[in-house]
Amino acid sequence: MLRRRSFWIAAAAVAYTAFAALRASGGHGPAWLALLGLPALLALGLRWVERPPRGEDRIEPAARSAAAVCLTGAAMLAAARSGPAGLALIALGNLGAAAAAMAALVGLARIAGLGGLLEPPPSTRRLDAAAFASLFWTVAIALPAVSAVAPERTADLDPLLVHYATSAASLGSLTVTLVAIARVRIARRIELGVADRVEAALLLTATALAVGLAAAFVGVAPPESILPVTSAVAAVCVAFCTVAADAAQVSRALRGTLAVATLATPPALLAVYAVHEAPRGDLGLRGAPQSSVGVAVFGACALCALAGLAAPALARRFAPEGARWLGAFDAATRAAMNPEPEAALEAALSALREASDAGVAGQAPPALYLLSPPERVTVDRAGYAHTEPAEVPARLIELAQIEPERVLRVEAAEAVEVRRPEVRPLLAWLAERDVGVVALVNDAEGPIGALAIPRARRASPMTLEEVSGLRAVADRLGAVIAVSAMLSGSRGREVAARREAEERAREVSRLERAVAQGAGRFRAIAALLARPARAAAYSPAARAALEQLERLGVAGGPVTLLTAPGIDAVAWGAVVHLTSPRAGGPLAIVDGAAPLPEGFAQAFAQARGAAPARDEAAAIEGSSGTPTALALWRDPDSSPIEAARGGTLLVLDAQALPSEVQSYLGAALPDDVGLVVAVPQTVDALAATGQLSERLADRLGDRAVALPSLSSRAEDLRALALDHLARIGVRLRGRPFGLDLRALQAVLDHPWPGNDAEMGAVLLRAALVAKGDVIGESELAAIGFAPSPEPASGADSVRGEPRRARRRRADPRG
Repeated sequence: MLRRRSFWIAAAAVAYTAFAALRASGGHGPAWLALLGLPALLALGLRWVERPPRGEDRIEPAARSAAAVCLTGAAMLAAARSGPAGLALIALGNLGAAAAAMAALVGLARIAGLGGLLEPPPSTRRLDAAAFASLFWTVAIALPAVSAVAPERTADLDPLLVHYATSAASLGSLTVTLVAIARVRIARRIELGVADRVEAALLLTATALAVGLAAAFVGVAPPESILPVTSAVAAVCVAFCTVAADAAQVSRALRGTLAVATLATPPALLAVYAVHEAPRGDLGLRGAPQSSVGVAVFGACALCALAGLAAPALARRFAPEGARWLGAFDAATRAAMNPEPEAALEAALSALREASDAGVAGQAPPALYLLSPPERVTVDRAGYAHTEPAEVPARLIELAQIEPERVLRVEAAEAVEVRRPEVRPLLAWLAERDVGVVALVNDAEGPIGALAIPRARRASPMTLEEVSGLRAVADRLGAVIAVSAMLSGSRGREVAARREAEERAREVSRLERAVAQGAGRFRAIAALLARPARAAAYSPAARAALEQLERLGVAGGPVTLLTAPGIDAVAWGAVVHLTSPRAGGPLAIVDGAAPLPEGFAQAFAQARGAAPARDEAAAIEGSSGTPTALALWRDPDSSPIEAARGGTLLVLDAQALPSEVQSYLGAALPDDVGLVVAVPQTVDALAATGQLSERLADRLGDRAVALPSLSSRAEDLRALALDHLARIGVRLRGRPFGLDLRALQAVLDHPWPGNDAEMGAVLLRAALVAKGDVIGESELAAIGFAPSPEPASGADSVRGEPRRARRRRADPRG
């Protein structure tokens, strides 16, 4: 502040006026106080009207500059009045009053709104009022100035003309100020913040004028002395209203000022009148003290003290709508502090309903609209909450977000419906529900609801103080509503998830759409591959193998499948994949017995949208044009390891892979790829004979599971045979095949050394020669199938009993 040139210019003007008053008074009187105190007070005032160092500033710089000029002019008037009533001091005082009045009018034209739908009309930004007021003050300044500088030129003028000009300029500027304020009030009465400031400026100016005229009437001071002061005080009040940081604070200050002025001004003026008019020493009251001044001052102080006690109650009566909604918003905010969310919501809406019913009986109650799930919550007269489905227009949320305090008022939307036709459907929605104002309710992530207050046939637009109170209620309800909304949303999502799961279980088409996306596709494919292993797992051997594979799959480490000839290792490997932590990823299958995994590499590269790097790999390996297996495994566009990222890599006949590929697989397998290998012998045996590299053997460890052969799955043969025939029959004839008892007995008696492959081939050939839908002994004989005796071995003691029991179960004679 002290470094700014504008401050020193203003302080110099005030100091010059105070020094002139001190010189005119001969160095005595209050001019000393004006010279020493007014610059300091001016510094405090200018500091108050400065832009705040932090936060958003909604006040226009022009309004702040005008307020600074207004304070400077008022200080000049006060400094001029500290000396005797000379022509020069009158001119300086009128100059200060003129600066204050015109600066206040400039600041009035530069009141900034809070944004939103409404925009200030261009007519309210004109400075014609300040120009018109300057005409009055030009005469009031020029007459005493010319009389003081060149008295010989104004000798013929009546000295009273200076007083008349001063009084006329004061009254004229006050009148212009009232008219300008009224114009702005009419044009911008709906704008939040602006209406509060203008209303306060209008009432304060009118109060200052009324007090000034009353003081002049009772003879407190001559009109030419009291009216310029009145004009400066009114200008300072207008400047305060235009640059106050909080417009709601202006409204509260206005109510307090009006209450005090209404109660304290009459006794104060009466006391002044009594002091001036009553005979000195006696007021004509029996038993009164002899000093009329003392009695008048004592009585005025007593009445003013009583007025101060009664002022708060009267100030509440000056609040908008009789403070009905302000009290309701305060009560609702306190009620929303209840630790129980449901009780807090009901209590808050009940407090708002009481204020609504107090306005107009039978109207729509306040309502809380939730966005997720879309519901409308109201409270009846008994205080019970009611919830019904209801949706809020998306346009309502959009407009409320850009409005001041995120509160959308119907009067603001109505004011712009001509310029913005898209608002009309929203107005119809609000009118249908008799909603007057909607406050957006937010949580940490964004809007979660809207609080709707009925219009209640208000006589005046909603003030910023009321909007701030409603904002406090909505903010307090935000935490309560967020919990309720999250719980409701969770219940809705749970119901939707259950319905979706049931639909997927009932309809195959839902599963087909699910397998086309991400993890569902991989799980579905793996489940189809694992079906042969789970289709008939009743025997102890099959169940034990499944349990062991599932346990190892959950652990997530490499798994070795010891596979006899003919056993479908893919199905058992898919079981491991489905129970592993990577079940949502792909199951990539590599046949180690193939010459090169080139076909696999090409298919994988095409799926990824890239071409296998045959030429690059060939150049790296120095071959004649055909890349080696290791090059294909290393190439990120063709490597089976890359294909299994996030899932499982199943390698069939891993011992048949080239040794360099085995070593690379054992060393380069990443952590996000599971490994399942199928080998005919144990890892140690293969490593000892050199068929399996040491690196891969170390990677596999001892986590091996011997897959059960059909000879050890006596309890599963019937189900396996029927499963094979069902699938074969559907593929060949559209309906499953059956198996008669004698043919079934033959299947049960056969040891099936070729396991799954042999059984599938036998049953397929039998189905191809079958004429009916049931396969019997004749069909089996037609293809040359006959149960071979079980080979004699030491295992007969283990397997003989189950097979004899199976034959007894298959024999119809028991």
